Amino acid sequence: MDIPHWQKHWNDRRAPFADECRQARDALLSDLKQPGVAQQRVLADVIDMSAGSVHWRERGYDAVAADPGLFRSVLPIMRYDDFVPEIERETRTKGGTLTCSPVLRWLKTSGTTGVPKLVPYTLHWLLTYRIPAMKAMWGTYLEYHPELLDHPYATLDTQTVREDVFDFVHGIGHQAVSNRHPQINSRDWNPPWYESPWFGPAVPSAHEGRMYHRIRHLVGRDLHYISAINPSTLISLRDLLAAHGTDLVRDLREGTLEGRPYTEPDERAARHLEDVLRKPDFSLKDVWPSLTLYTCWLSASAGLYAAKLDAVFPGVDKLPFMSCGTEGVTTIPVDDSPHSQPLAVGQAYFEFVPADVPLGELVDSGEPVHTLLFDEVEPGRDYHLIMTQGNGLYRLWTGDIYRVDRIVDGTPWVHFVHRDGIFHSFTGEKITESQVTEAIRRGLAASGLGTGLYMCGPRWAEPPYYIVVTEAPEPSPRLDRALSADVDSALHEINIEYASKRDSGRLGALEVVTVPHDAITAYIESRRQAGNATQYKYKPFQQDIDFVAAVSGRISGR
Repeated sequence: MDIPHWQKHWNDRRAPFADECRQARDALLSDLKQPGVAQQRVLADVIDMSAGSVHWRERGYDAVAADPGLFRSVLPIMRYDDFVPEIERETRTKGGTLTCSPVLRWLKTSGTTGVPKLVPYTLHWLLTYRIPAMKAMWGTYLEYHPELLDHPYATLDTQTVREDVFDFVHGIGHQAVSNRHPQINSRDWNPPWYESPWFGPAVPSAHEGRMYHRIRHLVGRDLHYISAINPSTLISLRDLLAAHGTDLVRDLREGTLEGRPYTEPDERAARHLEDVLRKPDFSLKDVWPSLTLYTCWLSASAGLYAAKLDAVFPGVDKLPFMSCGTEGVTTIPVDDSPHSQPLAVGQAYFEFVPADVPLGELVDSGEPVHTLLFDEVEPGRDYHLIMTQGNGLYRLWTGDIYRVDRIVDGTPWVHFVHRDGIFHSFTGEKITESQVTEAIRRGLAASGLGTGLYMCGPRWAEPPYYIVVTEAPEPSPRLDRALSADVDSALHEINIEYASKRDSGRLGALEVVTVPHDAITAYIESRRQAGNATQYKYKPFQQDIDFVAAVSGRISGR
């Protein structure tokens, strides 16, 4: 019997891929032991690639080529919007404006105004930074779980996709960083499963359709590992199995895919899935007893999925996904620490500003900003992160706040905390996501409950107040009242400005509305858009309280 093309590709790529990932991980570990050397290498590389560009020569920045020590004093801290004029020029030149490397793609990510950003994906950035980061992360996964390359059905990769591109800017594709299609050259991302039938561009682009195809191909197989970026993707995988279980059983039994002839019938797999679906609280471990690992974001707001993930993956190991955005990589996992990983000192030139410094005001006013380097930060403190990338975006302040957890061999271990400016403030209280999370944790603990997903929004009234919707095993008005009092009291202790405004009557008491388990998950999934399903992020903080009625079925009011 002939071996299908995709399996030949898997067999051909298995050993080289494992070796490439091991080498990338070794290089990462070496950098982490010599972070100063790595940071100087990155800075020298950035200057070398950009000093001859149009933008640098016009601004006089090329002077730093002779003295890299001038870099922080000559180049200003920038927001993405500050780069827009140069990016617009670059869309026409396709390179040479911000950096002397050709732009191969424009990476798409949501802007604060809702207008998609254009992040330059240059050849140099691809080969020197982004692909090595991916391989180093997978090197860690393989170090801990080599079985994910045991056979062609061992891994389900949902963190990357292959989708045809229909959005172009002056002839260059505009697509999500998670879309690894088409391949740019032989050194582009090329895992063994790249040609698998559940991974290629023939798979539906809509989230639900793509998930169905993935499940259909892998149910009945010895699946060891499921990778994702967002934990919501993993939860939705289980939910889709529950919603479409009857169709999946039929397709397995009849050898069809969505009712059309596809392969040989698999009665054994059909019976097993039928048995699993009879359990209302079935897990993905029930569907695939062979599962040994899953990966996704595990810190910040993603950590609120912990209880749901434990229920969906009982007894299954977990490893974190890298801390990153379209603009660049901040951490790469090297071990199984779920909430903190080392700063990726070989990925960007990093600078830090204490989080209590009003960085936005200083940048807007053009005032000089004193930044700290990697060896000047302190454990236990939060910092604005500024990074200079090899794609031409220098001293970029994305608004991310990171906490330094510890220092190992001179390298900070950090985790993402929240976005700068992401807070609610009726009267100057400036409540942050982390403060609300801690208050909810304390409030729920007082009632013997664990922390899960929540959503928080402001309600304008006389006086204004905050509404929190959170999941509970047995929602009730009595529980709502108890939690409202406890969470409000905890927030009173955590945020002194909130306490002042509450005591003076300028803020009303916080209100908690409990909803059944999975109610918030269902709401989040209903908001998922087909075009950004892989990158979709759960956001605890909302700008209004429309979500209250949508999640709980009630209009909140005193």
